[in-house]
Amino acid sequence: MAITNKLWLLAGLAAAWGEEAWTAGNLRIGVADTDAAPVVVLSPDGEHLRSGLSKDIGEMLASELGMRPEFMLIARKRVEVSIETGRVDIVCNANPDWFGNAARLGWTHEIYPQLERPLTLKQTTELRQTGDLAGKRIVTIRGYNYPTLERFWRSNPASHNEEARMELLVKSVQKRLSDVAIVSELEFAAWARNWPQEAASLKLHPLVVTFMPTMCAVSPHSDIKVAQLNQAIDRLQKSGRIKTVLKTYQWQPQE
Repeated sequence: MAITNKLWLLAGLAAAWGEEAWTAGNLRIGVADTDAAPVVVLSPDGEHLRSGLSKDIGEMLASELGMRPEFMLIARKRVEVSIETGRVDIVCNANPDWFGNAARLGWTHEIYPQLERPLTLKQTTELRQTGDLAGKRIVTIRGYNYPTLERFWRSNPASHNEEARMELLVKSVQKRLSDVAIVSELEFAAWARNWPQEAASLKLHPLVVTFMPTMCAVSPHSDIKVAQLNQAIDRLQKSGRIKTVLKTYQWQPQE
């Protein structure tokens, strides 16, 4: 009986130690609550991360590191301080150009690019180069910078309008108030899955207006080092798992 009790005691201590070790192995992943679908999909009350590309990437990275993902929603204005002070280990869907404190953070290899392309009504001739936009009425997201187009607008007779949200860009094209909308490829794909009949009348063109690589910002206070994350990202890229996940978020137009 004494031996049995000792065995139970040892088993209990092992379980407790295992639970503590597992908790210590959490990868704290910051997610900006303003990131749009499909990168971030929140619960109806806006308090929890329900799904999305950030969740998929975070879970894969944690798995590669042998850790458990712990997602933390952060207000956009608090993202930089949260990663710099170590409240979270990493923030992905990030780029040094978007952070005022980028030099004080670590940065991983690229995970996936954010692309912006022209969107028009379906019957429009394919747009393959910037010159094809000459004379077009173009609508973009208010407050965003488009260096390629800003140079283009200075030397080409194209009108320029702005809207606050991606779905308003789409409406502007549908109502023929604009000829071309410059949209995020991923955000449009999320919209198109919810509105497939409307999306069938639209065309996303080959021309890439902006190409912005995204990666993970790494806290200088994290126990997880950039080299470890890079190794995990490289394995995920080499195995094709990231490419497979990205395909599930891309728009496949109906012919």
